Amino acid sequence: MSITHNLEQKLNAWLTLLIEAEGADLHIKSDSQIRARVKSEIVLLSNEKIDAKTIEALVKMLTGDSYEKFREEKEYDGAYALDQQYRFRVNIFMHLGGYAIAFRLIPSYIRTIEELNLPTALHKLAHLRRGLVLVTGTTGSGKSTTLASLIEEVNKTYSRHIITIEDPIEYVHADADSIVEQRELGLHTNSFARALRAAMREDPDVIVVGEIRDLATAESILQAVNTGHLVFSTVHTLDARETVDRLIAIFPTEEQNRVRETLASTLEAVISQRLIEGIGGQMLPAVEMMFKSPQIQELIRNKRDNEIPDAIEKEGISFDSITFNRALFNLALDEKITEEQAYQYA
Repeated sequence: MSITHNLEQKLNAWLTLLIEAEGADLHIKSDSQIRARVKSEIVLLSNEKIDAKTIEALVKMLTGDSYEKFREEKEYDGAYALDQQYRFRVNIFMHLGGYAIAFRLIPSYIRTIEELNLPTALHKLAHLRRGLVLVTGTTGSGKSTTLASLIEEVNKTYSRHIITIEDPIEYVHADADSIVEQRELGLHTNSFARALRAAMREDPDVIVVGEIRDLATAESILQAVNTGHLVFSTVHTLDARETVDRLIAIFPTEEQNRVRETLASTLEAVISQRLIEGIGGQMLPAVEMMFKSPQIQELIRNKRDNEIPDAIEKEGISFDSITFNRALFNLALDEKITEEQAYQYA
């Protein structure tokens, strides 16, 4: 039996243990026991230790033809399929002790907004025809899952052409009423910006960009929404105000007024979320929602971003917007989280 086959068997066994423990992430590093994130805690998954030679062989197996590129860049993003039901996002990196690998479980079934305990107001985002929708939050906050749920609702509700550009592909969308083409950075395209420019010639209705990382991607997204497309993307920010500030700050100072004008006209919603362990042990999303309104448009256009939280609070009834603090208050009121947790996350 080959070394690679043995490694694959070991890896599959650890990933199976993760699934059985209802965990989200598997962590493997040199000369260390196998650990996992279950709910919000890091726990010991296996007493088995993996030495430097074995983890290097595992890295070579996972990176394949990209191993030399990984050695140059010191990081690698990819995907791994345990079977037809379970896929994992893989990140490999180098650290003081050698190599480390993180696996994030990506369920094959894409849950609905209700199944994710998300606000029902998010349904209206699937009915948009044009504009920009941003889903934000820290790593592990469920951004990708929420985004996949929205795209799948479009896929099952309308006859649209959906193109996704991801790094890597996480949730897999099978054609329903729409047609969906998923492109992976490094495998099907060399950059988000190039894939976005190409997408404009591919007759899309909906474009999904895995993450806004740089000026070229941000500019290409604004061009896409300006030409009447519906674009979904994610940003690593905590709330709506920070998201607006961060997106504008990507651009040179002399371009920022133009960007503000574009965002004021085209930004349909910013959805920011954090996951909190509920009283029943389930991970629950606390979600801030900023929906487009005349007041929000005026604040963005006139550089009054600091007033966005107050506007969100006031527009709850008229536009379904809600602040984080209000979302936390509602979770505590419904006895889904404790008052102490609400104060902790506020």
